[in-house]
Order: sequence, then C-alpha cells, then structure tokens
Amino acid sequence: MTTLTVDVERDWGAGGLRGVREALPELLRRLAGRGLRATFFTVGELASELRECLPPDGPHEVGSHGLTHRLLDQLTPAEARQELVESKARLEAHGYRIDGFRAPYLRGRPDLMCMLREAGYAYDASRGSVFPSWRNRRPGPVPEDGLPRLGASTLRDGLTPFNLTWLRLLHPLGRRMVVPRATHFSCHLHEFVGTHEAGTPQPSPLRRLHARHAGALAWDLLDELLDDPARRFVTCRELLAPGGAGV
Repeated sequence: MTTLTVDVERDWGAGGLRGVREALPELLRRLAGRGLRATFFTVGELASELRECLPPDGPHEVGSHGLTHRLLDQLTPAEARQELVESKARLEAHGYRIDGFRAPYLRGRPDLMCMLREAGYAYDASRGSVFPSWRNRRPGPVPEDGLPRLGASTLRDGLTPFNLTWLRLLHPLGRRMVVPRATHFSCHLHEFVGTHEAGTPQPSPLRRLHARHAGALAWDLLDELLDDPARRFVTCRELLAPGGAGV
C-alpha cells in the first residue's frame, strides 16, 4: 500500500488559491474515477475553501497542515501550539475528523511530538525532508508515547523524496527512479496549475525552477502512478489501521 497525500495550502510563491479552486476539483474527479482515496493535509485557515468541494463524510481523509503554514521551528512554543490546536479546531468545526498532522516543509521542532499528543493528534506525517537527504530513508526513533510517524519514501537513489515535485524536476529521469514498493507519495495542488507569477517575492531563477514541468505534465505523472496496477493507494489512516502496512 502507498499513501497518497496532498498538501492543501496557498499557491507557492504567489499566495493565491488557484490550486485549491482549480486543481482540487479535478484531482477529486480523477480519484473518484479510479475508486482511490487520499489524505489532504490542509492549512486550517483554508477549511472553508476545502469544505466547498470535499465533504467530511466522503471517502478521503483530512489532516492538519498547521493554521497558517508558518514554519514551526521559527515560532515560540506558544505560537507553535496555537498552529496545532487552532488548525485542528477549525477543520473539525467544518465536520472533519482530524487524526494526523504534517508540518509545513516537514520542518518540525524538538517538542513537536509532545505538542501533538497534547492537542489530540493520533499520528505525525512530518518525517523526512523536502530535499534529498539521509533523513528520507532513516526512520526516526519511536517516541515513548508511541505516536506513529509517517512520511519518508525515496526514489531509487535512497535520498530523493518520492513526491511530485522531484518527479517533475528530474523528468524524464524521475520516472525510471520510482521504487515499486515505496509507501508514501505526496504532492501539492499548485503543482497542477503552475502558479509562479512574476512579481512574487521569490527570486526569478527559483520561481522558474519550481515551475519546471508544472501543469499538464504534472497531471500526466500523477496519472501514471494512479494507473499502476501494482500500486494500491490509501489514506494515512488506512495505512495505520489494524491490518495496514504500518509505518
């Protein structure tokens, strides 16, 4: 089984909502056509936007991606705790059952697991790095409280994250680097619309790099994975359920 996770946040580098408003409905349509389920890690301030097209009683799971997508390791303990607690509260107020959390940019903090336990989360999906790193293949220590941790799968080099961003950046080589038994795959909605407009704060070279093969090719790459008969996509909650593949 492979978890299919989607980060629901504002468009990278632009701050807009084209990814949520344009890509999300299309993604849900493609998943429904294949009978597949995904986990959507959503920024709490976008709860109402998500609610417009993703019903709480549907087949998909919704998790927390923080309240405002601020980096947790740059916040005070009180600010970080608010990101966790308020995001969960807002999403639950819209009818969602929130079990999991994913830190923005996978950047946690030493006290994150304790905060998650206190806030009532059942698992963390922040393990690994958004960049090629040994952290993507070495499992972290199991906390004493036993809170499961998810999120680390790599391409064949054992370092590069198995996600849509790196499949795009490494295209066409990325397709040949996919590991059949990888258990976690992630993507961002803005990758499907390519919203990296001029005039944003990011330097132009970085903007162009991040926009590489966004849009139509991103959809093609995702479709190839979704149509792989050897891969069964599930939510994080399903993976962690009794009988699932675990962490």
